[in-house]
Amino acid sequence: MEENTIETVETTETTAVEKQATPPAKTFTQDELNAIIDKRLERERKDAQARIDKAVTEAQKLAKMSADERAEHERQELQKALAQREAEITKRELRAEAKSQLSDKGLPVELAEVLPYTDADTTNAALAAVEKVFRAAVEKGVNERLKGNPPKVG
Repeated sequence: MEENTIETVETTETTAVEKQATPPAKTFTQDELNAIIDKRLERERKDAQARIDKAVTEAQKLAKMSADERAEHERQELQKALAQREAEITKRELRAEAKSQLSDKGLPVELAEVLPYTDADTTNAALAAVEKVFRAAVEKGVNERLKGNPPKVG
């Protein structure tokens, strides 16, 4: 008899927790959906128009240039793209190295998300600072937990 009561209480508590954990689903009317879709379509149209305008302006600028100027302009654009790709590759390499160093030092790898990846020196300096601050925070937390309450003399 007592076991059935306990099971019923546990089932009731579990059901109550499940009901609280799931938020009610948001429903939309057709007008609301249409408004949301219209906003997104308008934003995409503006973005597409901006890209088209930029391409037209670039084409007009290239049409006015001589062959030498056009070649120089294309070379500059290529250099910009190359520099950007190189910066992205460097950033990925620095992030991978930082994650490796964090793992080797026994620190959470998630700390790599807060580091700057401009160059190796900046990344290493930031890594050292993050390590110092993290270890100090952990030590402080451990000391707080170990402190406890002094024994009562009575």
